Amino acid sequence: MRASRFIVLLVAALPARAGASTTNAPVPGVRWHAATGRHDAMLPGWPIDRVLGRLAAGTGWRVLVEPGIRAEVRTSFTGLSTREALPRILGGLNFTLTAATNGISTLRVFRTSASSAAEEIAADRGGVIGDELIVRLRKPGAVDAALLAAQTGGTITGTNGAALRLKFDSDAAAVAAKAALEANADVAAVENNLEFAPPETPVAVAAAALPPLGLNPTVNPDGSKRVIALVDTAVQPLAPEFQSFLLPGVDIVPGARPSTDPTHGTSMAEAMVRGLAAGSADGLSTTRIRPYDVYGPNDSASTWDVARAVTQAVQDGATIINLSLGSIQDSPYLRDVVSSVTAQGALVIAAAGNDSSPAPFYPAAYDSALAVTASSVRGGLAGYANFGSFVDIAAPGATYVSLNGASWMVQGTSVSSAFASGVAGGMARDAQAPLGTVRLSLTSTFPFQSRRGP
Repeated sequence: MRASRFIVLLVAALPARAGASTTNAPVPGVRWHAATGRHDAMLPGWPIDRVLGRLAAGTGWRVLVEPGIRAEVRTSFTGLSTREALPRILGGLNFTLTAATNGISTLRVFRTSASSAAEEIAADRGGVIGDELIVRLRKPGAVDAALLAAQTGGTITGTNGAALRLKFDSDAAAVAAKAALEANADVAAVENNLEFAPPETPVAVAAAALPPLGLNPTVNPDGSKRVIALVDTAVQPLAPEFQSFLLPGVDIVPGARPSTDPTHGTSMAEAMVRGLAAGSADGLSTTRIRPYDVYGPNDSASTWDVARAVTQAVQDGATIINLSLGSIQDSPYLRDVVSSVTAQGALVIAAAGNDSSPAPFYPAAYDSALAVTASSVRGGLAGYANFGSFVDIAAPGATYVSLNGASWMVQGTSVSSAFASGVAGGMARDAQAPLGTVRLSLTSTFPFQSRRGP
């Protein structure tokens, strides 16, 4: 592997923050305990709107904010009262908390005056899609799925083997249906569908002169090829030297959102091809990348659609699957899908998360996945990167992306995962090469050290 190639292409991540790893650290978020009046939080630099959304969900408050407020929240506490907790969460921002006659309190967050807090923040339930359930039957055809849905007040919006995606009229209806389904002998498991947050946005930068790719596509005499599945947003047309490594994409969720800036999928595709070049010993590769769009026109993806993409990718012949996405919420359904495809010989590589936390981040934290965090240009962990015991390797976490003559920079463990997936594809260009050996090679090439560094 030509390590010098990617060192000059991947740029330094943000300066690291000092910190020690602990496997028992609390999961990032806000936990509001109305019964005791004592609250907990662990916020490692979340955007203020994300924090306020979680607060709205946990308290039932109406939350209004002054337009244009941008801040990152960094705090950690346990057992504080409301009066003590809010100043710690909101930092230097002003706020008022008032109760209305209907019993719903209103939190106003502002810099100038309370009257300027006019933008309402939607409740963020931490990725749980409250009105949707994933139902797994004990075996396909064990029960009339349409009748089962009708009996519980749900509508079938998707099927995947023995699994059903059900949508309900409300969160409360889904809660009632879940209890009924769990009591049904033909049902193996029930869980909420979960949401994967919007991916990182590339930042426009001055035009960067990048070295040539130095990689050419070739074909095996028997026509076989290694295929990497890129499960992400839609991928735009790339420069010819990159595009030649892309296969036609698959729209798991149709209707991609038009954009003149690079999409996250486009950024990951370029990072993956860079990794493919770094992992190819002779500048030639028969490996190809097939994009699977699980976002479509939406800001977020879901457990259900990611699982569908993973299943479809393996059916299509992909043996390396990149998941540059994730959530702090665990999905037993997605965990079992990932476990199933790895048992079939696939290598699933996933981003470890950007919360600067040791808390598990899924699907990277599943035992069968290879979890990738981000290293800085000097070899330490990037300041934003997760560093828990579930992490397997640390790869460069920032890169430049070119589109339509302009340049952007994107950083995060999603870049690290995509780059590592490309390197894996370069190491295993023989379509029959055992991926267990490739996984071991990645571990030695990108060793993870749970320490901070510049």
